[in-house]
Amino acid sequence: MIAFKKKGNSRQVPEEAGLLERISWCAFDFSNSAFSTVVVDLVFSLYFIRIICAHRTDATFLITFTTFLNQLLVGLLLPLVGTFSDVTGKRKEIVLVSFILCTLTTAYLGTTVEGDVWKGLITYAIAHISFSFSESLVASFLPEIAPESMLGRISGWSRAAGNLGAFISLMTIYPLLSGGFIQSNVDRIRLCFPLVALIYALAGLPFFLNTHQRTPGSQANFSIALKNFYSRTAQMIPSLLKQKYVLLFFLAFFLYSSGATVIMVVIAVYSQMQLGVSGAEQIWLFLSLQIGSAIGAFIFGFLEDTFGPKRTLQLNVSLWFVCVALTLFLDQKWLFFLITFLIGMANGSLYSVSRALMGLISPPEQVGEYFGLWGLVGRLASGIGPLVFGLLFEINKSFQTPLFAPLIFFGLGLFGLIFLPNQKPTKIESKLPAHGS
Repeated sequence: MIAFKKKGNSRQVPEEAGLLERISWCAFDFSNSAFSTVVVDLVFSLYFIRIICAHRTDATFLITFTTFLNQLLVGLLLPLVGTFSDVTGKRKEIVLVSFILCTLTTAYLGTTVEGDVWKGLITYAIAHISFSFSESLVASFLPEIAPESMLGRISGWSRAAGNLGAFISLMTIYPLLSGGFIQSNVDRIRLCFPLVALIYALAGLPFFLNTHQRTPGSQANFSIALKNFYSRTAQMIPSLLKQKYVLLFFLAFFLYSSGATVIMVVIAVYSQMQLGVSGAEQIWLFLSLQIGSAIGAFIFGFLEDTFGPKRTLQLNVSLWFVCVALTLFLDQKWLFFLITFLIGMANGSLYSVSRALMGLISPPEQVGEYFGLWGLVGRLASGIGPLVFGLLFEINKSFQTPLFAPLIFFGLGLFGLIFLPNQKPTKIESKLPAHGS
């Protein structure tokens, strides 16, 4: 028999999530991948540079600067949104507002034409920011729908749903992009945006129909809750300064995450502008990226269990470094497809292995707060990396030279990882000989 608990005057909510609710939560990752893979990684950047800014030379800087602003705003506003959802107990309703806003603005991108620079950038920014809000808040439902023993399994289901969403969305838009990013194919390219918006909406709908929020609002005053949040954050700084491993990891994570974000943001633009990968070839390029991601998640997961998160992360970042170094000197498409597959392998597990190492070195009594700061560092890296690339491109108008930036990011990040432990610091200390022994 399933036990229920009442939620105000609304319908009763089961105390434990069932299979349908868990699958519905995972389906949202299908929805997220459709948006992030097609709109963020592939279509909009190329459409903006090749079509909207066809006669401008600052398009690459504008799109990377917009990405920087998006991530900065999300990093600053997400704590406010999260605090508001905790106080009011309206987390699911806030997700719904963000979800609807992302769906509508994604579809509206299909109305942009050549010369719609600011219309395109503002619409894209709203879509990207609202997507980031809903993605983060939906992730917070995981502890409510799965017991601790099933967290890894449900996360794996979610990852698989994401890979499936990326694959299906890419195959869906394949006929529309086969003519390439040229003026004669503009009408077909523009259809990608409402089509992806439809996939995003349909795949995300089960979450709202079947998923329940089990954590009630605190009913505290929002301004007081927000003040307490920033007060706790300020109080963490003295504690953080004493955690040398955490500080070092934050720095290394910022560096290699900046490099990874650069590659994922510009890979579609670089492949076309530098190597001539266009039309349907772009779809196959991103399919190789997704296949590599799925395989990499499995392989690096096995390596993590065998060698620990630090050594696995070192191997992962080394793979990124080698891929970027090879990209700087290649001029053949088939080699770039192979490197893209390897990039997919590295990208598929970079953040999961980083999360494991973060958990390893965080003080147990403050793990939640430190993970919050880790997320903020990731947001900053996601903005700074593309901004550096855009600035370098604006200086020399070359897509190849700015790739030295992520190469340096990965090299420095890899160096920083050398000094981190591969096991709990307390375990390391316990192995040190006692004084006088």
